[in-house]
Amino acid sequence: MADVYNELRSFLDSIPNGFPATENGTEIKILKKIFNEEEAALFMKLKLAFETPEQIASRTGLELEYVKKMLPVMKNKGQLLGISKGEFSLYRIFPFVFGIYEFQGPLLDKELAELSEEYMNTTMAEEFFSKDPPMMKSIPIGIEVKDDSTIEPYESVAALIEGSKAWSVRDCICKKEKALIGKACDRPMEVCLSFAPVPGVFDNDNTCRAITKDEAYAILKMSEELGLVHMTSNYKGGHFYICNCCKCCCGPLTKYIAVSKKAVAKSNYIAVVDENLCISCEACLDRCQANAIEVKDKAEITDCIGCGLCVSTCPVDAISLKRREKDDIPEVPANEREWLKIRAAERGMNDDYKKLL
Repeated sequence: MADVYNELRSFLDSIPNGFPATENGTEIKILKKIFNEEEAALFMKLKLAFETPEQIASRTGLELEYVKKMLPVMKNKGQLLGISKGEFSLYRIFPFVFGIYEFQGPLLDKELAELSEEYMNTTMAEEFFSKDPPMMKSIPIGIEVKDDSTIEPYESVAALIEGSKAWSVRDCICKKEKALIGKACDRPMEVCLSFAPVPGVFDNDNTCRAITKDEAYAILKMSEELGLVHMTSNYKGGHFYICNCCKCCCGPLTKYIAVSKKAVAKSNYIAVVDENLCISCEACLDRCQANAIEVKDKAEITDCIGCGLCVSTCPVDAISLKRREKDDIPEVPANEREWLKIRAAERGMNDDYKKLL
């Protein structure tokens, strides 16, 4: 099994999200920190679609008891996505980002943080953040939209929370990584929400902390007050998380500013300044996590991601959130499968990844 980590690297890169190789093998060092050889070998036998242990054992020829023993361990190490309720359980693999790395919070140490920071500053950033469709999408904060449009369910944090029956919170992996390498920001770390349609699924999950719906709303409210951008997967249905992000730590936001405007999908809304009301107080500058505002005689907004943070802090209500013009509204894939299809085409991949679905 000497080459299992190179095989795992290639396997993860065969998922349309991507996991490109580097010249110095940083990504292999990362995989060795997260997986042992046995776990790596089993991971490559699983799919992006949920399966029961019984289905996995039947399909792979592995002993059922072995599968039942290994999968919960791998889930608790953040290597797999799993849902368990009583005796029933489902498991699936997910990409390195968004996926495996974000679930490494309880196990993240300084060495892994440094390796990840190194990896994110290689050609990996270009591969991850300069391809369509973007992995994550900005969601407007809970403020009134100044027109007659209706915010779609996938554009509403309230709709995502209300449509679930279980909620949890975990440390933001980006903030934790930055703290471990001596670049901590002053915003709260425990702000990343996960949710599921099955009650109680987070009760025994050691990668997160189970919370109530009211607590989820409280975290969203606190995040908005502290100037964090709500972001989730860039497709319309099948969401299971809301990240609350800042430009000093968040990978997509930092790359949106420094690498490519494709790093974050914009919401269907845009902040608009009423020059007759703007007093050039600069209150909006610190709130903007996309470096999209410049204050000259009046505030000017370009490359707005449509999060709405500047709207809620303007002391004279000079900024409002309005629906973008039809030609400026980005296409949003219907679900994860459609996202994967478009991303694979963008990367020039064949359809081999579909065998994982």
